[in-house]
Amino acid sequence: MQQAAVDPAVMRRAWLVLVVVSLASFQTAMSLSIIFVVYADLKESFPHASEAELSWVINSFTIVGAATLVICGVLGERWGRRRTLMAGIAVFTLASAGAALAPSTGALIVARALQGFGTSLSLPMGAAIVIEAFPVARRGTGVGAWSANGAVAAAMGPSVGALLVHVGDWRWAFWLNVPFGVIALAFIGKVIQEHRNPQTPELPDRLGALMVLAGVGGVVFALVQSREWSWADPVVLAALIGGPLVLVLLAWRSMRHRLPVIDPRLFQFKSFRLGNYGMLVFSIAFFGHQLVGVNYLTIVWELTIFEAGMLLTPVFVFTGLLSALSGRWADRWGPARFVVAGSLMWTGGMVWQWATLGGEEDLVAWVLSVTLAGIGSGLVWGSLFAVMVADLPSDFLASGSSVAQTMMRVGNAFGVAIAVTVIGATLAVGQVGNLGTSYIMLAAGGAVTAVLGVRCTQPRGMPAPALK
Repeated sequence: MQQAAVDPAVMRRAWLVLVVVSLASFQTAMSLSIIFVVYADLKESFPHASEAELSWVINSFTIVGAATLVICGVLGERWGRRRTLMAGIAVFTLASAGAALAPSTGALIVARALQGFGTSLSLPMGAAIVIEAFPVARRGTGVGAWSANGAVAAAMGPSVGALLVHVGDWRWAFWLNVPFGVIALAFIGKVIQEHRNPQTPELPDRLGALMVLAGVGGVVFALVQSREWSWADPVVLAALIGGPLVLVLLAWRSMRHRLPVIDPRLFQFKSFRLGNYGMLVFSIAFFGHQLVGVNYLTIVWELTIFEAGMLLTPVFVFTGLLSALSGRWADRWGPARFVVAGSLMWTGGMVWQWATLGGEEDLVAWVLSVTLAGIGSGLVWGSLFAVMVADLPSDFLASGSSVAQTMMRVGNAFGVAIAVTVIGATLAVGQVGNLGTSYIMLAAGGAVTAVLGVRCTQPRGMPAPALK
């Protein structure tokens, strides 16, 4: 299928915008992967903190982000995309400094929550600015390249984090964000033009945002505390029942609210709907694997944090290399086949790791399996984002991108919480404990995403529904 010609000047401008926005998003993307490597060092710095308590260092970031992304997307349309992007970077940078100085796990968790809020301000605006800059015929390429930037940053996270811990400690992983933030703010002010929605959109359902926070937080709390307090604990039971119930009420409220926090009209689009389901499921598997892998390498195999970081890097490296290509391929041949192929490769990598689990080191099997999984995840991420934005009208790009990022963050939080619950305190030197169950979960996530990918293609001759 031949692509339509576009003005070279438009493309040059689009690539310049992409480079500047990518510089801004680099620090936030790296923080998604670097935290899993420094997590092991956190346990040494705070020896009295439980596994469940430490997991909130990861999950406070993702849960707050999931609850605030959509509202921040609308705020950006009111305040201006450039202004909001810069505000988000400033908040994230200051919160990073606060995390680096944190004297306790409580202070660190609060700083991570503020990082999540800062990312909520910057991510949807960055996505909307990039998507709007690229012509429709090249939109998949632009989205794929933007995703690739995040993947490259994430690819550097494990190795950079391992190096920082090796020469210093976990605090340097947060100090690293400060110069990135300062440089990004300087370039954005010069390159990115301001854009506001002339209709000045109203803020969506604020109670709905709190319901996202309460619902997702309740489920995660029940999962991570269940091993310490038991499933029969009244607080755990209340969170386990109340969390999903709040999310069901949120769906009901969103169908009736004039300005819902998650616009149900977006889900009229089959590609957007299935792509988001895939994003949720695959995020659970992808981010769950990072915590499982760190624990396996540092506890079962007794590797150093530096060695573990190096061995986790291939997943992110191949994800970065393939994300941009999969977005471009999606422009040419449609994304469904790459979602399916990538998901099956991820599943194969997880099954391979499950089949070779053991207390004895098997570096060849590990490297080959994570390489296969990394190639698969690269195909999935770029193609899923291309699926979700393919049919959205321009006015809904920011909100649609926010929903997609929300799904990824919810999946991140669920994946970490499930991993903490499944592996719990069962790991010991040379003992794999419940890792087999963990890998079955990780493989199943890829398989479900593959099934959703099969259904992602809009049947020919069926027009996409109009948003009214």
